[in-house]
Amino acid sequence: MKSFLELAKARQSDRAYEPGRVIEREVLERILEAGRIAPSACNGQPWHFTVVTDRRCW
Repeated sequence: MKSFLELAKARQSDRAYEPGRVIEREVLERILEAGRIAPSACNGQPWHFTVVTDRRCW
């Protein structure tokens, strides 16, 4: 298991996206779960996630 420091050093921030790329459902679910369990002040979890999978809505 990686330490928090190792994870923090390995993080990345993406600023370029491939419009036609499809993210597998399992990967998307893991990303959303990570966001859902992320720490927040007083465990308020003030965020909302919107996932758009229909390309006509892009």
